[in-house]
Amino acid sequence: MMRGWKLPAISRERARAASKRVLRVGSVLIALICFGCLAWQIAGLSAGGAGTTITEADGRSREEVQAELDRLVQENMMTVSLAPTAQLDDEGNLRVNVINDEENSFPQRFRVIQNDRQLYRSSVIEPGKCIEFCRVEDIEVGDAYVEIQALDRDTNMPHGNPTRVKVSVVKTDG
Repeated sequence: MMRGWKLPAISRERARAASKRVLRVGSVLIALICFGCLAWQIAGLSAGGAGTTITEADGRSREEVQAELDRLVQENMMTVSLAPTAQLDDEGNLRVNVINDEENSFPQRFRVIQNDRQLYRSSVIEPGKCIEFCRVEDIEVGDAYVEIQALDRDTNMPHGNPTRVKVSVVKTDG
């Protein structure tokens, strides 16, 4: 026959006191962890983490650095304008109405893509100019994409990432 262990009886008051001590110790530990994280952030120890880029500020204030970044963004901003419904006539002319806004800093070029195939590549479109129609072989009614690429002002090589816009190709009457 086996006998079980007999645990000493603990009063309710002692059990409550022990629970309160555990809560207090846990609260102090959480507070210390939070304080350590705050000190780490304030001291800048987390600078250079994933997804950050640190460059020289050359003694400039945070506001001056932000103003410079805002200027660069403004200079490289590009407005994309095209018809959401591309109209296809019987001769294979597709009305895309791609406009390179006159305020854009860069020339553009666009491609018409359907079923992962490039069906058309435009010539260079300077700021303030438009290509209303393009001749596209083998395009079908349905979804297609117009991919617009900014180009370097001097070399006409791609500049930045292209913007791909889904359009609906419809057949026109006549």
